[in-house]
Amino acid sequence: MSSEQTLETTRRSFLSAAAKLIAATAGVGQATTGGEVAGDADPVLSLWLDWGAAHRLFSDTCRRQKTLETEMLRELGSFPRVQIDFPDDDSFVWAYTTDDINRVLQNSARPDIRHAALTKLATRQAEWNALDVRIGYSEAKKAEAEAADLEDEFSAALWSTAPRSFAGVAAKLHCVLETEDPGSGLQEAPWPQLRAILADLVRIAEPVSD
Repeated sequence: MSSEQTLETTRRSFLSAAAKLIAATAGVGQATTGGEVAGDADPVLSLWLDWGAAHRLFSDTCRRQKTLETEMLRELGSFPRVQIDFPDDDSFVWAYTTDDINRVLQNSARPDIRHAALTKLATRQAEWNALDVRIGYSEAKKAEAEAADLEDEFSAALWSTAPRSFAGVAAKLHCVLETEDPGSGLQEAPWPQLRAILADLVRIAEPVSD
């Protein structure tokens, strides 16, 4: 493995390793180091665990939705749409809704063209709907949206809660990095510096084994 490949693997595994150490601290159920009162549980860590579960659920539902959407597009070629041609200047536009068709052809002297476009779009939509029912694309898309809302809810709660430990601060920073730079690949400031701060916080907050 080349040095570049090794560096990339290290970057990808950084957030995962940080999450495991924060989770270990959260499992202790106590605020650690920094002069906090021993046994004083940090509510941020509990919220971070909830956010992490919601984040993983969203990632899973997002992957499923994208997989099914790719399957839909591979079988049908595109989202439901019709091509409206303009012979006078050899151009065309794509219409995805009946409103698109009515807007584009509202001044057309050929109502039969508008009717044909509406009929063709209805046929394409029916084909899309039939495949959707068969493979469950809309259900997957709904599940993704619900998971996103749940993650946002826990994220908002996490950010509105004051940490009581270094581990709690690390948990908030991990949330930012996992959301905005999940592959740890951004190299412009402040991302490398933020990763370094997270590493410092995790090192300081790491539970001491007996």
